[in-house]
This record gives sequence, C-alpha cells and structure tokens, in this order.
Amino acid sequence: MSSASTPIGRVVATEHNPTTTGQVRFWLEPAVQLKPFDFVRLTPPEKHEVDIGEFYAIIYEIQQVSDEPSALTGFISSDFGHSDIPPRVSRVVTTFADATVLYNTRGIEMPVPHGSQVHWPDERGAQTALGILDFDRKIPAGYIAMSGPDQSTLTINVQLDGNYLIGPEGAHLNISGISGLATKTSYAMFLLTAIQQQERTLKTGSDLPNSPRSSFLIFNVKGADLLHLHQRERSLSDQTKTDWQRCGLDPATLSDIVYFYPFSNFNSHAQTKLSDDEVRHNVDTDLAFRYYYDVENALERLPLLMEDISDPNQTLTSCTDHCVDNIAKNTTWRSFRNKLNEWAKETPSKSIPVVAWRRFHRLFVQRTKNHIFTEPSRNHQKLKQVPVAEMLNHLGPGQVVVVDIAQLPDYLQSLVVGDVLDLIRQAKVNDSARLGDDTEESKLANTVILFADELNKFAPAHGQQRSITAHLREISERGRSEGIVLFGAEQFRTGVDKHVTGNSSTFVFGRTTAAEANRDPEIKGLPGSQSKRAPFLAKGELLVSHTRFSSGTLKLRFPRNVYKQG
Repeated sequence: MSSASTPIGRVVATEHNPTTTGQVRFWLEPAVQLKPFDFVRLTPPEKHEVDIGEFYAIIYEIQQVSDEPSALTGFISSDFGHSDIPPRVSRVVTTFADATVLYNTRGIEMPVPHGSQVHWPDERGAQTALGILDFDRKIPAGYIAMSGPDQSTLTINVQLDGNYLIGPEGAHLNISGISGLATKTSYAMFLLTAIQQQERTLKTGSDLPNSPRSSFLIFNVKGADLLHLHQRERSLSDQTKTDWQRCGLDPATLSDIVYFYPFSNFNSHAQTKLSDDEVRHNVDTDLAFRYYYDVENALERLPLLMEDISDPNQTLTSCTDHCVDNIAKNTTWRSFRNKLNEWAKETPSKSIPVVAWRRFHRLFVQRTKNHIFTEPSRNHQKLKQVPVAEMLNHLGPGQVVVVDIAQLPDYLQSLVVGDVLDLIRQAKVNDSARLGDDTEESKLANTVILFADELNKFAPAHGQQRSITAHLREISERGRSEGIVLFGAEQFRTGVDKHVTGNSSTFVFGRTTAAEANRDPEIKGLPGSQSKRAPFLAKGELLVSHTRFSSGTLKLRFPRNVYKQG
C-alpha cells in the first residue's frame, strides 16, 4: 500500500533535458498512474548540501519510452509482424512526466535537483502552491479530483480571489464551451450562489459596516432553466450534497429572486416558456413582474431597435433622431404609427427623403408588433405591468433579478439587454453623484454582477459596430471601477469581440471543438497535453484560468446545481 509519504518516482536531469527553474522531468514507478493537470510534491535528496525546501509542480505531459531503436526492430522481434507472439527481446520501458514548477516552500528559484523524490501532494500544500491561502476573499470555484495512491482520488478544494473576480483589483468572468452539456450556465449559477452565500456569511460575521455585497442580474436567453432558480430539486443525491459541503457551501438555490417577463395581451399576459399557471402564481406571490415599453420609454431606446440593419447612408439614424425630437412622450403607439404613415407620404424634413421614411415606417411597424410595445392596461397594477426600469428597485445587496428574453426575437433581445445595461450604468452614475453630496444612500448594491449567455449575439467579433457592443466594451474596461461586473458565456470565445473578453480576470472553458481549441490563444498556449484536453472534457469538468493562480490553468469539477431543471 502506497501513501502520500511514499515516493512515486525521481527527478532526472539529462544532458538533453535538464531541469530548469520552470520545468522538471521525472520517471514514475511502474504501478503509478498520473494525468495532465495533476499535482506532485518534489523533495530534494537528503545528501543535498543546502536546505532548499520542497517544490510543487503541475503535470502537463506524460510519455513512455523504451530502448527499442525503431518500429522495424519491434516488428522483426515479433516474428516479422505476428502480434500474438511475444517479442524475442525484452525491452526496458519507463514512463516519465514533464511538469511546470509552481512553488518552492523557501521561495528559492533554482532548478529542482537531479534525483529529487516525487510524492503525492496534500491539499494544503497544493493550495499553498497555487497561492490560494494568500487570497483575501475566497470564492469557492470547485475542486480538483486528481490521481492518488493505489489509484484512489485526491481532492483539492479551489477558491478564486474575490478581489479579482468581482473587484476592486480585477473583474469579469468569461465561460465558453459547446452547447448541450449545460456546463456554462450551471457553472455560472454555481459561482453566483457561492458569492451570495459567502457575502452573507461575511456580512453577518463581520463588524465592518462596509462588508462587500453584490446583486445579480441574469438574462434568461434560452430555455426555461433560469426561470426556476428559486425552486429546489425535490431530492438531492448524497454525492451532490457532499460536493457542495466540500466547497464549504450549503446545497441551496439562489435566494431573494424576482423575475421579469415580457408583457403579452394573451393568456398569462407574459411571453415566456413557463406555463400560464406558473406565471400567474409567481406574479400573484410578488415573485414576478411583466415588463413593457410605452412610447415614452421606447423613444429613449429607439436607436437600439434597428441597429442590426444595414444603414450605409445613415437614413434610418436620421429618421430615428427626428422621431426622438418630434414625437411627444405621451403619444400612443397608434398615433405614433399614424404619424409615420403621414411622413412616409410627405417628408417633414427636407434633409430626409420620402423613400427613407417609407423604409423606416415599414421596419418600425414590423418591429413594434410585439406585445411588449403597448400602453399600460387598466388593471396594470394587478398584472404588475411595469417599465423595464422597475428592475432597478430590486437590485439591492444580495438580491437577484432575472430578465426573461428567451421568447423575444433577436433584435428585441438586443433592445432589452442594451436598455438594461444603459439603465444600470446611468443608475451607478446617479448614485455616485448622490453619494458625493451625502444626500441619499445608494439603492443599488456595491457591485452589480451581470450574467448573459450567447454573448456573441450582443458583442460579435465581426460585423457592424453597435451601441450594445460599445456598452459591453465599456463595462469590460471600466466596469470594475463603476461597480459593474460581467459574467459572459458563449459557445466559441473567438466569436466574441476581443475587447469584451480580453479584460476578464477569469476564463473558463468547457468542452469545445478541436478547431476552436486551435483558434483560441488561451487554450492553444497551454503546454503539452493540457492544450489537447478541451475537446474531451466530461460534463461537470472545466478548465479554469484565474489571474491569481500560480499555475495559470486548472482542471476543476464543480457540484451539480440544486435548482429545478427545465
């Protein structure tokens, strides 16, 4: 029986493969099994002249070598290609691993000595090597399930540095991976739950009045999973409970949640994938609102409505500007459309030709047919029919707002997301002004964390520049100082505007295609076999790169979420 104290191999420094301050090679005992991303502890030989402490390293490549000079000799040794006949000559075979040196217990930056013994690490040693024990605010990120003695599994809890995940030192998270595995959304919800639980613990257990508190705004872009975040699964497996507790968390859902559904004139008065009974129950119990746009609120966002349409001569922009300046805010939608119909026959401005108004009128009527463009109904209070800006009243510390846009067409999804981003940024500016005058306390949390899936839809890497992309760029570049943090997700990171993703302090990769792995510089830059693992990650496995990790990238597992699926 081997144990953590039993050596599993020795460092070998050769003429052609010397050890360096950053890399080391060692051979393994025949029965030992390792994987890329596993950790090892390296202890110098006892006869070493100076105490240089212990080293920790992470595996990036594993190879096996024999003294067979060529494939042809092996073919001949098996009686010229009879694979069922044992080779006539026994060969010396060994397995060796290449690893990146992460840490030395005495802070010494020297090559690992030849002949150093290789051991299994313990959890605290690996956490020290990663720098985790030095983090001021630890946010659970999952755990490493690595190889161990006698083919057992060693588990190492991993945390992110909250100061670099949600500010103030750094911020933003980007998650990429192919669809179908539910990994991207699940991991984002796990992290949000971890942040909410950790900050509540900090608030209740701290005497500091300025303990950090975040609020969370989640866009439900597809499906209905994120519309059940308040509902816990009826039964949880023992493994799920254990995994949550291993991370220092309660197996619980997000709390203090409010939903916003797009308004509809039919049935449940909501455009959502939930059933009519679910919608009515949530609205009646103050768990949900129905949002809409009257003319007054829509005029402010009118440019967003047609940003995806080619407009080389800026005629649509001119029509939009004219409407904003000349349509009264208390106008009804019918009057608005009638006025555009008049302008399509006789232009109100010599600088805008009639043909431009005809095109604008056609597009406007088509794009405002959706039921969210309406006036408040007579029983709007009972229906909880509200402008989108109402969600600002539900973004206090620890609160969660889910804005459902899944049933809206793409151009209306962009309208709502762009509107919400602008509202939050403007509210942050106004709060700063009020707080500067000491006249009123902020209604928003210290930090607003935004989560949006399909980020490539709102900030594509190529194509026409839109204001929503500019908003996301501003948030990625200056959101940390404004108290706005972006958690974005997409299938392929290379399909998203590089200015939006490039400022993230944390990158997460689920399973992806081999072609995308070769395109993405973050994955492609991983050493050895690590770069080849992305297409083969299992459900619940992720590659996580965090600014504060000494290793750069880790392979983590995370607990299964406990909210009701679908």
